[in-house]
Amino acid sequence: MRAGIRPTAGEHDRGMADRYALEARHISKWFGAQQALKDIGIALRAGEIHAVIGENGAGKSTLMNVLCGKLVPDEGELRCGGEAVQFATPMDAQRAGIIMAPQELTLCPLLSVAENILLGAQPVGSFGIDWSATRRLAAERLANLDDSIDPDTAVRELSAARQQLVQIARATPDRAKCIILDEPTASLTPDETERLFRFVDHLRNRGCAIFYISHRLDEILQLADRISVLRDGVLVAELDPRSTDKDEMIRHMAGRVAGIRARIRTGVAATSPVVLEAEGLTRAGEFADISFDLHEGEILGVSGLIGAGRTEVGKCIFGVTQPDSGTIRIDGRPVRHRFPADAIANGLVYLPEDRKKEGIFPVLSVAENLCAAELGAFRDPWGLNWRRVVAATLDYARRLGIRIGSPRLSVSNLSGGNQQKVILARWLLGKCRILVLDEPTRGIDVNAKAEIQALLRDLASQGLSIVYISSELQELLDVSDRILIMHDGRRKGLVEAAGLSQEELLRIGAT
Repeated sequence: MRAGIRPTAGEHDRGMADRYALEARHISKWFGAQQALKDIGIALRAGEIHAVIGENGAGKSTLMNVLCGKLVPDEGELRCGGEAVQFATPMDAQRAGIIMAPQELTLCPLLSVAENILLGAQPVGSFGIDWSATRRLAAERLANLDDSIDPDTAVRELSAARQQLVQIARATPDRAKCIILDEPTASLTPDETERLFRFVDHLRNRGCAIFYISHRLDEILQLADRISVLRDGVLVAELDPRSTDKDEMIRHMAGRVAGIRARIRTGVAATSPVVLEAEGLTRAGEFADISFDLHEGEILGVSGLIGAGRTEVGKCIFGVTQPDSGTIRIDGRPVRHRFPADAIANGLVYLPEDRKKEGIFPVLSVAENLCAAELGAFRDPWGLNWRRVVAATLDYARRLGIRIGSPRLSVSNLSGGNQQKVILARWLLGKCRILVLDEPTRGIDVNAKAEIQALLRDLASQGLSIVYISSELQELLDVSDRILIMHDGRRKGLVEAAGLSQEELLRIGAT
């Protein structure tokens, strides 16, 4: 824990008003027949970081959407500074000083960084928008997060991590009284995460009230003043970070002792056939001279900091982009994936990092999303057999622990982690032979993460070959047989995972 990151109880109020900055009383919310929130009471003090944790589907996002005006509660009331308030839209909440930086990016990619940060609040001069003042104010917002981001750069030209920082900068104007940060470090490097922590500490010190949502429990213990735990739409516990630990947090989240399994190796033999090979794969500006092989039934981890080229290699193998040089072989046969459809036809599929933009069909149901790759298999002479589609959806929901309510529910109503599981189920239903997973457990709680890892190990033992891209080193060590280490677009090593430590992974990547 960094010294001084959390104020003592005596320092906490610092002469501020005794009233809560934001309070929710007896909040309930239904979606059809499904109750998402049940009589929630939660409060946030000025100058406090209040963490909210829970498994996927616990109600965290629904509660935060109520607090920021995206959803109207069916029962209960909200109070700001002791006064009852009603928010019909997020704009109402923003006028009250409550702003949310969601996990999913909501930026305008064609506009500049400055335009995104000051969107709707640009200073106006005699002849319209004062662009000089707009750039200056945007630079001031970015100064504590990443002063290397040019306010004039188009957002679409930034990495996902830097876009996340821009989104946080947009959500933290000086007038904000309460800020909701939803998985803010999900795509950040360790250095960017540390810088964000300092910025959050700065916000707290100036009296801002912060709700902080994250599945990274070490992060919660380091930052939070209080921890509230949601489970199945109910507030089940409030914990003191000074006296709790991850095991207790997980126990309250799950309602049981954490089901995290010890590391299990698939023990892929050297004689196991090679199903996928990359030789000298190069794409200018992204990666160069990448070579590796993947055996049948093997989980090959891909390690490296954000910007190392991991995602770019995965997309190239899948046919989203084309290599400038190099060879890809499947079962020893050279292949050229001009489009993702070519890769799918060869039994190779890719689960993208950005599920919202590249993974789900947001206007379709859970069943349609899950079965999208195999709809032809559910047709009969009279058209699509919905009974079989629903049966398959329920089967995979049970196997992967997806909380869906109803198969006909829009996939957009699911939590981010459950959406990720739906995408994974889609390709498992498609009977792929080679699965490329890009950050498959980002935004997924620890128990669901353990379940997915156990599932992948079981699938690998049945012959599925997996490329597992992740920025979480311990996750790679837990699930992989071997690990390809990348840095700045180049291969730094290909090592056995057994007996390896996080420090050794970092050392190899830095040499």
